[in-house]
Amino acid sequence: MPSTDNIFKILHMSDLHLGKNLRSQDLAEDQAYVLGQIVRRAEERAPDLVIISGDVFDRSIPSENAQTMFGRFMADLRRALPEQARTLVIPGNHDSPRRIAFAAELFEAVGIHLVSDIRCDPALVLERGGKRAAVWALPFVTHGAYHEFRRSLPEDTPADAPSDGSMAERVAGIVAHLRPRFGEYDLNILAAHCYVRGAALSESDTAFIGGTEAVPASLFDGFDYVALGHLHRMQALSPKMWYSGAPMAMSFGDGGSDKGLLYTELGAATAPKVEPVTLEPLRAFRRVRGSFAELTAESFPFSSDYVEVILTDDNPVYNAFNELAAHFPNLASVRQEAFERMAAGTGPNGLPADEALSDTENRQALGLLQGDARHAAALRDFASFARCILEEPPPEDMVKAFEPLLSEAEQELA
Repeated sequence: MPSTDNIFKILHMSDLHLGKNLRSQDLAEDQAYVLGQIVRRAEERAPDLVIISGDVFDRSIPSENAQTMFGRFMADLRRALPEQARTLVIPGNHDSPRRIAFAAELFEAVGIHLVSDIRCDPALVLERGGKRAAVWALPFVTHGAYHEFRRSLPEDTPADAPSDGSMAERVAGIVAHLRPRFGEYDLNILAAHCYVRGAALSESDTAFIGGTEAVPASLFDGFDYVALGHLHRMQALSPKMWYSGAPMAMSFGDGGSDKGLLYTELGAATAPKVEPVTLEPLRAFRRVRGSFAELTAESFPFSSDYVEVILTDDNPVYNAFNELAAHFPNLASVRQEAFERMAAGTGPNGLPADEALSDTENRQALGLLQGDARHAAALRDFASFARCILEEPPPEDMVKAFEPLLSEAEQELA
């Protein structure tokens, strides 16, 4: 039986997004429930290293409750881990590096490494069975972070090749300075927060991920394991390169896939052995589609979960949220295809809105007057603008609230 004395055990997670709200719903209870499971899995697996690859918080200035939750999680995790185990935390694009690194020296004394800057030295070095594993940290690389890294290099460091300032150029420049050190260690592990080209995006990623920040996977050649954060879907880009994904759903489009973290066993002479560890949500995220009559005529076994309703009715249904909330206590939002078609300029049958809404009944349902094309155009423009700002179709109560304001403004201009 092969010896496990020189096998490093790693728990890899990312994108906790502590402090996140779902519309008006506070997800603190759900997040605390998931963090409790992570602590129990850590106690069961007894890893040598825990990596949190960025986006600890959902915003750069987290709420007091979110910071308290993170502090409690770090304390519980520390108690659950073996004495010699280490934890590495790096900031992501949602985090403030300064806030992540607050009291870093104090945390480091108990084996928790909060690394917010980019360094030419490993964030920490693990030793096991005579083998040494360097753990490198690559927080989200902003222009400012990259230039700060460049200023920290010795004065006699050769200048990098001319850069176009892209994320790929910045990451390539950083890794080029790390690579000469790889030979000093038996294993090289990287914790990074970035978008690797070719990775699959989930719905909650598309709101903030752009193609211009993609980096090629080849930049990370030479690392024995790359623990990635930034994308919310668990996935492997290669046997050595993994996104752990978020430990719980971040949007209704994420609700259909398993969420959790990764357990990895890594040896100097073998490929990483990676095992997904699934976590159960306190409440699932569900997207329900149907007509208003269908969804209010029956009960659903998952009514306590977070629900987004998509109404398929040809005409808008007013006061739909309040009516549906009686059937779905944790109703988060209601989308109406009638409003979405209106925003897109089409009607139920796919015709242009002016043709599709030519009948009196449909125009009355939308609060429009026959032949008032300017009113319809303004309403569509508002819905399109709101969709751009919210990065999703506006809720029906917002469009309904805008309607009388638009009518009042038209009367003043008349």
